[in-house]
Amino acid sequence: MTTLLQGTRSFVFSILLFTTLELRAQPQSREIVTQSTEWFALNSNIKLHKRLGFAFDGQLRFVGLENAQHFVRNGLEIYITPKFSIVPMGYMYVWNFRYGEQPTTYANNEQRLWQQVLYKHNYGGLFFSHRFRVEQRFIQKHNTEPNGSVVYEGYDTYLNRIRYRLQVQIPLNKEKIETGAWFVGIFDELFCSWGKSITFYKPDQNRMYAAIGYQLSKNFSVQGGAFYQLLIKKNGLQQENNVGTLIQFGYNLDFSKAEN
Repeated sequence: MTTLLQGTRSFVFSILLFTTLELRAQPQSREIVTQSTEWFALNSNIKLHKRLGFAFDGQLRFVGLENAQHFVRNGLEIYITPKFSIVPMGYMYVWNFRYGEQPTTYANNEQRLWQQVLYKHNYGGLFFSHRFRVEQRFIQKHNTEPNGSVVYEGYDTYLNRIRYRLQVQIPLNKEKIETGAWFVGIFDELFCSWGKSITFYKPDQNRMYAAIGYQLSKNFSVQGGAFYQLLIKKNGLQQENNVGTLIQFGYNLDFSKAEN
């Protein structure tokens, strides 16, 4: 128990710090809604060579069983060491929908470029993952003319975003996460955006997750649990508290060993 508390201390501290700062900074005039969310994710890493691989993930996101956001994301991953990797450039396409109690005026889809640094390590039987990601976002823009017609202006809105995720996995019935292992997975991810159309420059999103998982085979795992997303809109006047579930499927392949 002592090792578990020591290993997760920084994780818990980051959650408490963000929550405290956000509550202190929250304006009284902000319109806040709380709604249910259901997210489903597929994550896959395909290792082609000991130094080169392909990262892929896709998600279906719903709020109150309404389509909210769906996407596919991929990128070329370079393995510097077994514990340290980078994605120098990746691409993502996002389908956005009007949903929930604070729907957008238009359903603006998005194209995104992204770069990533990932570092993994273990301590006291706990497995940590630190992910730092930078994103360049190109979002569709629509306007309504005086006659009521809607004009599409292309992917004309440009935003930047940085995000950091700390993830901890705790094996329950084995010393490490391998075939037949049950594990607990938790993460906290913090976001900050900037760009011409953004007026709220403080951290604008936080995601927290706690789940139980099972490693079915060397390549395949599944986990699911409680999920919370705090999302502050770009003007800082609206906020979503999305509370629900996230179910994740992991499927990894390693072709690098075939070279040996």
